[in-house]
Amino acid sequence: MKEVKHYICEICGTEYNNKDRCVNCEKGHCKPVKIKGAKYLSLDRNAKGYPTSIHVEMEDGQVIAYKR
Repeated sequence: MKEVKHYICEICGTEYNNKDRCVNCEKGHCKPVKIKGAKYLSLDRNAKGYPTSIHVEMEDGQVIAYKR
């Protein structure tokens, strides 16, 4: 019987055979800190009321826009 050991990045779910590569993957992800703003359409155009885009501040200070 063989024992198989692998590591999984807790941020993106990628599997690695090497612990150092997994640690580097986890450290390499820039995580969101807070929502800085959101854009909406009128309820006539978007009856569910969800935002069409949000602006997210990341831990490095950058603000990134995400659109649906």
